Formats: sequence, structure tokens, C-alpha cells
Amino acid sequence: MLTKVGLIIVGVLVIAVIMQYQYTSHLKEMVAIERQAAENARQRTQEARQQTLEALGELETAERRRRLAEADIKALQEELAEQAEDYNILRQRIQRSPASDDGPVAPVLRSTLESLP
Repeated sequence: MLTKVGLIIVGVLVIAVIMQYQYTSHLKEMVAIERQAAENARQRTQEARQQTLEALGELETAERRRRLAEADIKALQEELAEQAEDYNILRQRIQRSPASDDGPVAPVLRSTLESLP
């Protein structure tokens, strides 16, 4: 009787050891899967970080170009304002000149002068 009980206990222990081994193997596989997932996530994070840094560099370049373009536009506007002021001075001088200063002008020249801003 003791041997039957001993055999049953040994059988139960063997089954428990086998089940424990299988469970441990399963856990090792799960850990390996999770480690691989973590590594993949780290790689994706690094790639995203690199893309973000590249995008920031492109944004800085675009901002620099925008500022330069705005400065160029401002310079052109100032130049146009100066030209307009010069034209206004000429126009006023022409308008103030006496009629005796008028003389015959070729039609092409007259239309060109009149079309100036």
C-alpha cells in the first residue's frame, strides 16, 4: 500500500514538474516576445525622434527663408515708396510749370509720359 501511495505521489510530482517546466517555457517565450516588442518600440521611437529632428531643421530653414523674404519685401516696398515720391515730385513740378513751357510733343512720347505712375 505504501508503494502504491508512493508511486501516486511520485506520479503527481512528475506531472507537477512537467507542468512547471511547460509553464516556465511558456513564460520564457512570452518574455522573449515582449523583449522583441520593446526593442521594436525603441527602434520606432528612435526613427520618430530622427524624423522629428529633421522636420525641426526643415522648419528652421523655412522660417529663416520666410524672414529673409519678408526683409526683401520690406526693402522693395521702401524702394517703391521712394520711387513714388520721386514721381510725385516730378509730376508736381510738371503741373506747376507755366503753360508757356509747353510745346509740341510727339504723341508716342506724350502717351508714354502720361502712362507713367
